[in-house]
Amino acid sequence: MSIRVRGTITIQRKNSARGAFNIGDLNTEIGEFEVKDSLIEEFEPGKYTGDFLIKWIAPDSFSWRGRVFVKNRATLEEILIDEADETAPAPSSPPEPDPIESQSHQQAHAQASTATSAASMAPSPESAAPTPRQPRSSPREGNANPVAAAPAAAKPASDVAADEQLFGDEIYALLKRKELIKLDPSVDREMFRKQRDRLRTLGYAFDPKSQSWSTSTQPAKEAVPA
Repeated sequence: MSIRVRGTITIQRKNSARGAFNIGDLNTEIGEFEVKDSLIEEFEPGKYTGDFLIKWIAPDSFSWRGRVFVKNRATLEEILIDEADETAPAPSSPPEPDPIESQSHQQAHAQASTATSAASMAPSPESAAPTPRQPRSSPREGNANPVAAAPAAAKPASDVAADEQLFGDEIYALLKRKELIKLDPSVDREMFRKQRDRLRTLGYAFDPKSQSWSTSTQPAKEAVPA
């Protein structure tokens, strides 16, 4: 069950091999929490005050220079901002792992554990049926067996095709008309960052109150749902 609280989130921007990502420190009446959700990836560094819908709270930890940092992490379902200060200085904090990399490590560990369990259940080599040896062929020079040709490298797509593939048909249609755009933070996180960065390149700016993107010549209003 989600709870709705009033609070202020201070967002910092950090960098990793997978691009820039945001970390938030959420201060509420029920406590202070760290936020690493995709929901804050679009925001500029600064302080934002509003209502926050918290899905769950759990401890989170990371190590840096031989020290282990433990924080209470809040997973958010929705953010409703009514005050934004993008000029507020971000607090200094130690480097933190990219949430994408942390998730990849967890998935790799889970896969390794599954593979180990499967290997322990496999029959031993002694119990396996013997496999007849196949005669080794030695093709003469110039008479080797043909090898299937590797597929040709794909040609680089144009900007139009790349944008259409990145955003999908619905958002790309809004992009062509330079209309307001609201991204979906539930998509793959790395793709979400690419969408965010591409909109900035195309001259779009993010409005934290409507949580939508618009061009500088376009007034901010309610976004057309993607």
